[in-house]
Amino acid sequence: MEQTLNWRKGLFDSNYQVFGNALLKFSLNFSSLKNSAIATTQQGIYLLKSEGYSNPETKILNNKNEVLAIIRYDWVGFKAKILFTSGEVFDWSFQNSWLSRWTINNHKAKQIIYNSSTNSGLIHANMDDEILIFTGLFIREYYSRILYALVLLVILMSFTRNILV
Repeated sequence: MEQTLNWRKGLFDSNYQVFGNALLKFSLNFSSLKNSAIATTQQGIYLLKSEGYSNPETKILNNKNEVLAIIRYDWVGFKAKILFTSGEVFDWSFQNSWLSRWTINNHKAKQIIYNSSTNSGLIHANMDDEILIFTGLFIREYYSRILYALVLLVILMSFTRNILV
Protein backbone atom coordinates (compact mmCIF):
# COMPACT_ATOMS: atom_id res chain seq x y z
CA MET A 1 0.00 0.00 0.00
CA GLU A 2 1.64 3.22 -1.19
CA GLN A 3 1.19 6.16 1.14
CA THR A 4 2.52 9.67 1.58
CA LEU A 5 2.61 11.16 5.05
CA ASN A 6 3.60 14.58 6.36
CA TRP A 7 5.65 15.09 9.49
CA ARG A 8 6.55 18.13 11.52
CA LYS A 9 8.33 18.98 14.73
CA GLY A 10 8.85 22.06 16.86
CA LEU A 11 11.76 24.38 16.23
CA PHE A 12 13.44 23.84 19.60
CA ASP A 13 12.00 20.49 20.63
CA SER A 14 12.24 16.94 19.42
CA ASN A 15 8.58 16.01 19.33
CA TYR A 16 7.35 14.74 15.99
CA GLN A 17 3.81 14.52 14.67
CA VAL A 18 2.95 12.48 11.58
CA PHE A 19 -0.17 13.18 9.53
CA GLY A 20 -1.95 11.21 6.83
CA ASN A 21 -4.84 12.81 4.93
CA ALA A 22 -4.65 15.78 7.34
CA LEU A 23 -5.33 13.47 10.33
CA LEU A 24 -2.82 12.78 13.11
CA LYS A 25 -1.49 9.22 12.63
CA PHE A 26 1.01 9.17 15.50
CA SER A 27 3.37 11.24 17.61
CA LEU A 28 6.93 10.67 18.78
CA ASN A 29 7.94 12.46 22.00
CA PHE A 30 11.58 12.51 23.04
CA SER A 31 13.06 12.72 26.50
CA SER A 32 14.96 15.99 26.96
CA LEU A 33 18.38 14.68 27.88
CA LYS A 34 18.26 11.03 26.86
CA ASN A 35 18.01 9.41 23.45
CA SER A 36 14.73 7.78 24.41
CA ALA A 37 11.20 8.45 23.18
CA ILE A 38 7.58 7.41 23.48
CA ALA A 39 5.62 6.77 20.29
CA THR A 40 1.85 7.00 20.50
CA THR A 41 0.08 5.44 17.52
CA GLN A 42 -3.43 4.34 16.68
CA GLN A 43 -2.34 0.75 17.39
CA GLY A 44 -0.54 1.29 20.71
CA ILE A 45 2.12 2.99 22.76
CA TYR A 46 5.79 2.13 22.26
CA LEU A 47 8.96 2.99 24.16
CA LEU A 48 12.25 3.51 22.34
CA LYS A 49 15.00 3.15 24.94
CA SER A 50 18.65 3.78 24.08
CA GLU A 51 21.56 2.15 25.91
CA GLY A 52 25.33 2.05 25.63
CA TYR A 53 28.04 4.32 24.29
CA SER A 54 30.68 2.19 22.62
CA ASN A 55 28.13 -0.16 20.99
CA PRO A 56 24.94 1.88 21.19
CA GLU A 57 21.57 0.33 20.58
CA THR A 58 17.94 1.21 21.04
CA LYS A 59 15.24 -1.25 22.04
CA ILE A 60 11.69 -0.79 20.80
CA LEU A 61 9.29 -2.04 23.48
CA ASN A 62 5.52 -2.41 23.42
CA ASN A 63 3.24 -1.53 26.35
CA LYS A 64 3.82 -5.02 27.82
CA ASN A 65 7.58 -4.29 27.96
CA GLU A 66 8.28 -6.87 25.23
CA VAL A 67 11.16 -6.15 22.84
CA LEU A 68 9.83 -5.80 19.29
CA ALA A 69 13.05 -4.67 17.62
CA ILE A 70 16.59 -3.48 18.28
CA ILE A 71 18.33 -0.63 16.47
CA ARG A 72 22.11 -0.88 16.18
CA TYR A 73 24.05 2.21 15.13
CA ASP A 74 27.14 2.61 12.96
CA TRP A 75 28.42 6.03 14.02
CA VAL A 76 31.24 6.09 11.48
CA GLY A 77 28.94 5.58 8.50
CA PHE A 78 25.90 7.37 9.95
CA LYS A 79 23.90 4.20 9.36
CA ALA A 80 21.77 1.86 11.43
CA LYS A 81 20.30 -1.63 11.32
CA ILE A 82 16.83 -2.39 12.59
CA LEU A 83 16.50 -6.01 13.72
CA PHE A 84 12.92 -7.14 14.41
CA THR A 85 12.28 -10.16 16.64
CA SER A 86 10.38 -11.65 13.68
CA GLY A 87 13.73 -11.93 11.86
CA GLU A 88 13.22 -9.02 9.45
CA VAL A 89 16.26 -6.76 9.06
CA PHE A 90 16.14 -3.21 7.70
CA ASP A 91 18.93 -0.78 6.85
CA TRP A 92 18.64 2.92 7.65
CA SER A 93 20.93 5.46 5.97
CA PHE A 94 21.19 9.08 4.87
CA GLN A 95 20.93 9.57 1.10
CA ASN A 96 22.54 12.99 0.69
CA SER A 97 25.28 15.08 2.25
CA TRP A 98 22.81 17.65 3.62
CA LEU A 99 21.26 14.92 5.81
CA SER A 100 17.81 15.94 4.57
CA ARG A 101 16.96 12.67 2.83
CA TRP A 102 17.15 9.19 4.34
CA THR A 103 15.69 5.77 3.74
CA ILE A 104 14.77 2.51 5.40
CA ASN A 105 14.65 -0.64 3.32
CA ASN A 106 15.02 -4.37 3.55
CA HIS A 107 16.49 -4.68 0.03
CA LYS A 108 13.45 -6.68 -1.02
CA ALA A 109 9.97 -5.20 -1.22
CA LYS A 110 9.73 -2.73 1.67
CA GLN A 111 11.06 0.82 1.46
CA ILE A 112 10.42 4.15 3.17
CA ILE A 113 11.86 7.42 1.86
CA TYR A 114 12.02 10.47 4.12
CA ASN A 115 12.56 14.08 3.02
CA SER A 116 12.97 17.04 5.33
CA SER A 117 13.20 20.78 5.41
CA THR A 118 13.93 22.60 8.66
CA ASN A 119 11.05 21.35 10.82
CA SER A 120 8.87 19.29 8.53
CA GLY A 121 8.95 16.81 5.70
CA LEU A 122 7.39 14.03 3.71
CA ILE A 123 7.41 10.28 4.11
CA HIS A 124 6.83 7.99 1.12
CA ALA A 125 6.21 4.38 2.10
CA ASN A 126 5.19 1.32 0.11
CA MET A 127 3.71 -0.33 3.21
CA ASP A 128 1.66 0.57 6.27
CA ASP A 129 4.00 -0.11 9.20
CA GLU A 130 3.80 2.57 11.89
CA ILE A 131 6.65 1.10 13.94
CA LEU A 132 9.03 1.22 11.01
CA ILE A 133 7.93 4.74 10.06
CA PHE A 134 8.48 6.25 13.51
CA THR A 135 11.75 4.31 13.84
CA GLY A 136 13.08 6.18 10.82
CA LEU A 137 12.29 9.51 12.47
CA PHE A 138 13.79 8.34 15.76
CA ILE A 139 17.12 7.40 14.15
CA ARG A 140 17.26 10.73 12.33
CA GLU A 141 16.77 12.58 15.63
CA TYR A 142 19.36 10.33 17.31
CA TYR A 143 22.00 11.36 14.76
CA SER A 144 20.88 15.02 14.83
CA ARG A 145 21.46 15.12 18.58
CA ILE A 146 24.93 13.61 18.16
CA LEU A 147 25.80 16.22 15.52
CA TYR A 148 24.54 19.08 17.71
CA ALA A 149 26.59 17.77 20.65
CA LEU A 150 29.73 17.57 18.48
CA VAL A 151 29.23 21.12 17.20
CA LEU A 152 28.75 22.41 20.76
CA LEU A 153 31.86 20.53 21.88
CA VAL A 154 33.95 22.09 19.10
CA ILE A 155 32.64 25.56 19.96
CA LEU A 156 33.30 25.01 23.66
CA MET A 157 36.83 23.73 22.98
CA SER A 158 37.55 26.70 20.73
CA PHE A 159 36.21 29.12 23.32
CA THR A 160 38.19 27.61 26.20
CA ARG A 161 41.34 27.48 24.08
CA ASN A 162 41.03 31.21 23.37
CA ILE A 163 40.57 31.95 27.07
CA LEU A 164 43.54 29.84 28.18
CA VAL A 165 45.95 31.09 25.51
